[in-house]
Amino acid sequence: MPEGEPVPEDLPEDITPLLQPLTNMYLAATSAMDFFCHLDAVDQITLSGTDRSGWYLEEPKKALEEGTMEYAGKYSAPDYERIVDKSCSLAIESTMIYHCPQVKEQLENLGVPVLVERSSYEADPLGRMEWIKLYGVLTGKEQLAEELFEKEIWKMFLFRRMKDRNIRIRQTREKQ
Repeated sequence: MPEGEPVPEDLPEDITPLLQPLTNMYLAATSAMDFFCHLDAVDQITLSGTDRSGWYLEEPKKALEEGTMEYAGKYSAPDYERIVDKSCSLAIESTMIYHCPQVKEQLENLGVPVLVERSSYEADPLGRMEWIKLYGVLTGKEQLAEELFEKEIWKMFLFRRMKDRNIRIRQTREKQ
C-alpha cells in the first residue's frame, strides 16, 4: 500500500497488506539479493539471514561490514527479538521456510509479513527476470525495475536471434 493510503476494508482475510515504505527488510532468500543490488536498494535490507562469510556478492558483505545490515539468524532460527526491535517491515524467505513452518508462523504472529521467494521455480529465464518488477514495487523503484527488465528482454531477443542465425548458417554449410 502506498504511504498514507488506507488499507481497503474489504480486503480478503488471507491477504496481508504491505505498507510502504518497506525499509527494514529481513532477507533469508539469498538469491533475491541480486535483484536488490541491481535496483540499488541493498540499503532497504537491514537484516540478513546470511552472515558476511556466506555472501559472494560484495554489496551485502560491505553492508554487514559497515553495520548498515545485521545478521539476524538463518531462515530456520531467526533472531526474533532483533527482527522485532528493528521494526522489520517484511521477511523475504526462500522455499526452505516450508521445512520450518513454525518460523513463518512466528514471524507472522509477531506482525512481520512473510514473502516466500519463488523466482528460481520459473521455467523460463524471462519469468525469473520478471521478478525484478516485484522487487521494484517493494522498494519504490518500479521505473528502474521496468527499465532493467526491458533491457534483459532486448538482450534475450538478440541472443536468440544470433543463435537462430548461427543454426541457419551451420545448416547451410552442412548442405554444401
